[in-house]
Amino acid sequence: MSTPKAWPDVTDKDALRAWMEARRDDAGPPSVTMAELRERQLNKLSSDFLGEAEEGSRGTFQRPVLRFALDGGPVPGHKIEAGVLGGWLTALQAAVSSVANALDDVRPTRDSGPVPKAIQTATKLLAGPVFASSYGMVLEGAEVPVQAEIPGIGDEQLLDLAVNRILDIAEQANLSSGAADAVLDAALPLGRRAISHLSDLSEVLASSGANATFTWQSKETSSRVARLSSINADRCRKALRSAHVEDNVERISGILVGGSKIRGFIELEPAAGNVMIVRAPKDEVTHFLASYAERRVVADVHVLTARSPGGREHRSYLLLGLELGEQFS
Repeated sequence: MSTPKAWPDVTDKDALRAWMEARRDDAGPPSVTMAELRERQLNKLSSDFLGEAEEGSRGTFQRPVLRFALDGGPVPGHKIEAGVLGGWLTALQAAVSSVANALDDVRPTRDSGPVPKAIQTATKLLAGPVFASSYGMVLEGAEVPVQAEIPGIGDEQLLDLAVNRILDIAEQANLSSGAADAVLDAALPLGRRAISHLSDLSEVLASSGANATFTWQSKETSSRVARLSSINADRCRKALRSAHVEDNVERISGILVGGSKIRGFIELEPAAGNVMIVRAPKDEVTHFLASYAERRVVADVHVLTARSPGGREHRSYLLLGLELGEQFS
């Protein structure tokens, strides 16, 4: 925690009494319930985090930094159970890499098989120093090659996108109403692998009774603070585990009506239905558009469908193959 400033001379009882009297109302009314006490502790921790973040922002970011603090049952004093910490770090790294894999718009990714080495490298978190809190640690992003020829996208942004999406989901879990649907809306587009790892991450907090407070800083995100209590982590875990995810391969016939090399997709309009956005290798999009634009094509597509118990559904499409189809006059 931050160190109190302007301490009085502790040997001077009158000065010490005056100092305490002047600060009696600083903390506001006393906490009545454990929930109020916990909320006050988390607010204090967030304030300390923001103070550290503002100090760090005065310099130039060399690497993105994720600070986290854990408190609650498994964190007596400034120590934490080794099993909880180990499980938390493993689940956090897996969640960041899998979410980045789902969000990657440089390389089309599938929802099965290992996360590509390039994405693992881009999202690797390195443990740094421990800082004063219930239990806090600094994690740094690893240095990765920058793709200067395509500004604004690529490996250098993947970690930022992934961490921000995880914090988005944490904030949805904190909503007073509609939290489960909000969590699923944010998580369903990420697919089976990411949903599973996010559930595992929530499980660590929910099962151990720990609460987490995050501060994230990067070139793209100057400073962001988010919190997830063990109670809301349990809510998040239950929502994620209720999702049903399935995938299959389909052959679809339609007109190639557009696409984007920068974003890595083509637009396919079936004979009946809305235009489909299909992810495709960026280095092939220009060829597809030059060869097949406004022509009928046949596409082999990997279809990922995620459904919530309430009927919410998200579909994503990945191009496996594309060829000219039968043309009609």
